[in-house]
Amino acid sequence: MKVIRFYEGEGRLKLRVDTLDDLWTLQRIIFENDFVKSESLRKFKSSESDKGEMKEVVIKVRVEKTEFDKTANRLRIMGKILEGRPLEFIKLNSYHTLNIGPEDVLEIQKESWPDYIVNVVRTAVSDTKKARLGLIVVDDEKALPAYLLGYGVEFRSEIYSRLSKRMSQKDFAEQQRKYFQQVLDMANDMRVDTVIIAGPGFTKEDIKKQGEESGFLKKSAKRIIFEAVSNAERSGIYELIKGEKVAALLQRERIRIEFKLMEEFLNNLSTGKSRSGAREVGEAIESYEAGVVLVNDIVLSKPEVQKVLAGAEEKRIRIEVFNANDEVGQQLHGFGDIACVA
Repeated sequence: MKVIRFYEGEGRLKLRVDTLDDLWTLQRIIFENDFVKSESLRKFKSSESDKGEMKEVVIKVRVEKTEFDKTANRLRIMGKILEGRPLEFIKLNSYHTLNIGPEDVLEIQKESWPDYIVNVVRTAVSDTKKARLGLIVVDDEKALPAYLLGYGVEFRSEIYSRLSKRMSQKDFAEQQRKYFQQVLDMANDMRVDTVIIAGPGFTKEDIKKQGEESGFLKKSAKRIIFEAVSNAERSGIYELIKGEKVAALLQRERIRIEFKLMEEFLNNLSTGKSRSGAREVGEAIESYEAGVVLVNDIVLSKPEVQKVLAGAEEKRIRIEVFNANDEVGQQLHGFGDIACVA
């Protein structure tokens, strides 16, 4: 994401979308009744009998709803048209959907830009420059790849070893070699600088050995690291993310921070230092018993949550925004989508 200009006095932010992560970020910060302006296509009919044709227009809508469609790589922003150009191709107060994707430019206008929302934008701009992390959990049956992205973990399709005890020793060894190479090729093809291959047992070590003996690891442009986890399932990916051995690689990644904060919150529930729900968090802020506030992105537009966060900002209390669709965000959802730790 690139900020083109921030007209702070007018509450207008003009920016360019660079990645799919940016679309998720936009959905977090665009609320109902905000104004969004961007180039778009709209069907124009010169008469009732006219089939119509698509015209390029610039449209400003008052937001009523947003939808993030990862399949189409688009953020749909729906609302009534307030203004636009050329005027002959639009109808004021009619409904329109802006389809925002990578490389699109848009302008967001709000009554105010709280610091915690501005920080979400700053993080997105910073994340554009960061290298992503690739993760593969593997055992003797399958390998599951995933990306650690700005909006959480994105899983990809598994590959299977197709090994069978009914195979002859020779066929088994040949199929195993092919499987190990598939895993190495998968790591090499991931669009990241660093890939972690992890798993239980000896499979990961055997893959490493083959990569070293064949010279693959030395020739690969990727930094490939091997670690241990208890399984080759999705839970193994999350276990890998939380593991101390890879902390140095993940310390700048958003999800690592979320896991750490949630763990601190859960550990302090029994001591009374952790509070949850908008009312209790608000009371903790008022009584200076909150050191950090954890909030899910899906509730940022709720008035009661905005009131709590405004109180936290006034007292300069740290606010951390979570992805509600991620594992940690789902945990926080069980506590009312907002919590705090003293």
